[in-house]
Amino acid sequence: TICNYNSRYYNGTSDSNNKGDKAWPTRKAKVFEMITDYSMDVCGLEEVTATMANDIVNTLTDYTYIGYGRDNGKLQGEGAGGEQTGLIFKTAHFELLDQGRFFLSNTPEKVSKLKDSSYNRMVMWVKLKVRGTEDVFYLFATHFDHNYEQKNIDVRSAQADIAINMVPKIAGEYPYFFVGDFNCEITEPAYDKLSTFWTDAFIAMGEDAQGGYLCNDEQQTAYPTQCEWPGNTYTGLYSSSDKSPKRIDLVLFDDARATVSSYMADNDNLGLELYPSDHLPVITEMEFK
Repeated sequence: TICNYNSRYYNGTSDSNNKGDKAWPTRKAKVFEMITDYSMDVCGLEEVTATMANDIVNTLTDYTYIGYGRDNGKLQGEGAGGEQTGLIFKTAHFELLDQGRFFLSNTPEKVSKLKDSSYNRMVMWVKLKVRGTEDVFYLFATHFDHNYEQKNIDVRSAQADIAINMVPKIAGEYPYFFVGDFNCEITEPAYDKLSTFWTDAFIAMGEDAQGGYLCNDEQQTAYPTQCEWPGNTYTGLYSSSDKSPKRIDLVLFDDARATVSSYMADNDNLGLELYPSDHLPVITEMEFK
């Protein structure tokens, strides 16, 4: 299972967007429940803070967590600064052969960003071997720039170009998967570039793709068109400014080396008023060709 889950940042309850049901201490058990219920093999994680990373490491003991802080490019446990782009994989199932990260900028090996990017953005990756086999593959995880002004749309388009150039070079001849919160709506140039170069698991599954966020009554009235789009992964329930649902969490793959057999964006709130995160987890089953 190749998955992605933007688990929603937590920077303390002094932030009004992190109180009550929105607070990580309230949500974290449900996030972990979602991961373990699906027995996710490998999962990209975005918006992880140091507090959250410690909880992941201490709670999901069957998994290895790797995360890089966007402020300084350092690993969790080695002084990672700022929100982390990371992932987990089942330690008993996979052997870690290599890992790294690059920034979505004109100087990818340095801590840096494109001029109009709101923050440093990166792609992190691992090279994994399936234990007991000769199968080796790469998992790349990312978090593209946010906001929806034209300059941000342009930044995401440029970030897509950088990823398209860098990711295949790192993976070489091995199968690989590219997951993340790409923050790009399906009408944007960034999505057009990404989905032209790679296969979008949601599109590949067609009518067999399962799940997707179901808008509440307020959203149905305010965003009727967006609520009709299938497979939305961003709920808009935590934000005071971006309440429109979107399908921005993607699992991309090279269809010359792998196939997708199932797709689920789980809409279960697990009993929480606002869901475990403001994004749904995306769970796919993949097979090597």
